[in-house]
Amino acid sequence: MKTNETPKLRLDRLPRMPRTISVASGIVLTDNLDQPMPAGIEEALAAHRPTRKMSPANLTFPFRALFNTIIFVTGGEVCCRIDLREIRIPPDSLFLAPAGIIIDAIRFPVGTRSLILAYTDESPLGTLRTPSARMIRNATLQPLVIPFRRDRMERYLQTFRLILHVIETPDNPFKQEIIEGFTEVISGSIAKVLLEQQAQRQERDWNDTLLHAFQTLVLQHCRSHRDLSFYADKLCMSPKYLSRQIAETAGRNASAIIRDHVILEAKVLLRAGEYNVQQVSNLLDFPNASFFGRYFKDATGMTPRQYRLRGGD
Repeated sequence: MKTNETPKLRLDRLPRMPRTISVASGIVLTDNLDQPMPAGIEEALAAHRPTRKMSPANLTFPFRALFNTIIFVTGGEVCCRIDLREIRIPPDSLFLAPAGIIIDAIRFPVGTRSLILAYTDESPLGTLRTPSARMIRNATLQPLVIPFRRDRMERYLQTFRLILHVIETPDNPFKQEIIEGFTEVISGSIAKVLLEQQAQRQERDWNDTLLHAFQTLVLQHCRSHRDLSFYADKLCMSPKYLSRQIAETAGRNASAIIRDHVILEAKVLLRAGEYNVQQVSNLLDFPNASFFGRYFKDATGMTPRQYRLRGGD
């Protein structure tokens, strides 16, 4: 029989850590950020040396999380299997996951440092109706891992420590206001990171589209055009800008990409056996066979004739 009972935040379904704070109804924070680590552990993690893998001793897998999760990982890494998908949360990362996911495994090396904020949909954080809160809800329909700069991570954690210190102070007449501010700080801070990620993703998408357009043009015209300015004109941008964008996206110089396609065309023609070097030079619109020969040798280390006699690479 179905009921309308509101799911409760199950503390036993959170990894057990040295500090656990009930921030408000339906909001719990647990962390080990200030826990002393055994000698050598932090140094090993900083040097990317493996340490013993662990799983939370208090958890039995699989289970369905009835709470939304925000995890800041500052050292080590957390690996988990969620809804049958392997997810790795590396150091200096933020992890967001909605309520309702099924967690099948959690593994992390000894020394991993993290802060976990869990909250229900009915909590002050879950019911927040600000634009930033809506952005987070829309972005986290599926689990999401976001890289964080170390300096920004430290600033956020300092802010959390300050706010939590105030929340833990007994008999504070302004506790409710502080909690409301806490939820807005959390929401606004994460939304800002999401905005930056979206902007970076849009830039990457645009760069990928530009790279594809450039490569398509090169395939179409490399037999007759080896000058970068030709392709820049086709794409309505300066050669300098095109070169920079292609280098950032492909990790290679745009002129080198053009050259490689020209050489590939030359190799195909030379291996076909139907054309001599002069004819290949003409087909590729070189001013003469001598110029073509130098161009080919600079790229391959052998002359067109040597390449042809060897039968290819």
